[in-house]
Amino acid sequence: MRSIYDWVQTIVTKFKFKYISLFTLPILLMGAIQVAEQCDAMALKLVLKKELKPDYKYDSSKTTRFTYKTKTQLKEVEVPLYMGEKYRFLFNTDGITSDSVKVEIFSKPLGHKKRKLLYSLDKKSDKNVYLYEPQRSRKLYINYSIPKVNEATITKDCLVLVVGYKMKSLKDL
Repeated sequence: MRSIYDWVQTIVTKFKFKYISLFTLPILLMGAIQVAEQCDAMALKLVLKKELKPDYKYDSSKTTRFTYKTKTQLKEVEVPLYMGEKYRFLFNTDGITSDSVKVEIFSKPLGHKKRKLLYSLDKKSDKNVYLYEPQRSRKLYINYSIPKVNEATITKDCLVLVVGYKMKSLKDL
């Protein structure tokens, strides 16, 4: 048989859990809502899709999300391209709070001996949309270098990439 003390302790423990969850759940939800508001990837993507027209047609997009940490981060995205096609890469940096995030496009993956830098995005304070048109269609590797910060944050930033291809007309064939 359980003692009254055990019974009371069980009830108090259950109430503590309920009250703790009642107070912490709204705080966690408010934090999640704030994170979502800082990076509206769909809106950033729509801005880029408008920049493709009229000569280029939408092919694909990639949203890269990250948080700042106490160590430097490197994220690499592989983008395969069809030979013989003309492509346009558009980047929207409006979802980034730091000016020191680097975007670079390489010919080969990280660690390859013959890796060449093809494009480096130079972020300007008054500009959020950047354009790159590769000379040759081949597999490209986009590197996002996220600098380290003194104190890790829960703030999620994002960078949006949209890839478009040039519409061929009858005179091009």
